[in-house]
Amino acid sequence: MQTRTAGRVLRKYRLRPKQLVFITLFLGAPGIPLVRSIVPEPDLPLTFKVSMLVLISTVYLGIIWFWRVATIVYQDHIVVRQLFWTRRTAWSDVLSIEIENNPASSRTMLLDREGRLFALPGGLGAQVHEVRAIKDVWERYRGGGWTPPTEAAVLAAQYRARAREYAFVWAMFLAVGSFLALLLTGLVLYARSDWDNDGIPSLFQAIGFVPVVMFVAGYQVAVRLLSRRYAAYAP
Repeated sequence: MQTRTAGRVLRKYRLRPKQLVFITLFLGAPGIPLVRSIVPEPDLPLTFKVSMLVLISTVYLGIIWFWRVATIVYQDHIVVRQLFWTRRTAWSDVLSIEIENNPASSRTMLLDREGRLFALPGGLGAQVHEVRAIKDVWERYRGGGWTPPTEAAVLAAQYRARAREYAFVWAMFLAVGSFLALLLTGLVLYARSDWDNDGIPSLFQAIGFVPVVMFVAGYQVAVRLLSRRYAAYAP
């Protein structure tokens, strides 16, 4: 956590430098020799090279996400910074800031006036004293016209958030499963044929493309199906 008054930033939450360095080395270091061994190799098909680069790039995007993600508290609004987008919410549009009521979770959730419920990232977690500090800023600057959300609005937001989270989990399972299936297929084909003569099988060349496509498509389908399912229980 960082506190300063210049630029009207009151508090800033992001992962600690030691955590970021560890994540970078743990996830990023293995990819360097892999890229150096694949890209210059003239006997490997271009499709396979690009496929592996796509797969490795997703790992490095994850590293960039860890470095970029943050929660920044200003005097008049709060900022949630993710990899590809930044969400700014005025305090008057914040309906609640609460630690998630789930023993298996340690997140602080924000509900805005548009019905979006999302976690505050950057290592904030469920630190009670820090959450209290953010809520103090919110309560001080949200304005006199602020009204609390209805129970129906809270439940609807929780259903939508749950649908997104479950869709993400299912999409991850689908992506990992497709990767393992292609990997096992490649090992079987390697055991039964001579790749030096036949080249890398086209199916195995897609080992980097397929998991990414499966994740994106799986998430989109799952979030729609789950949203409809939870909508049936919404008040």
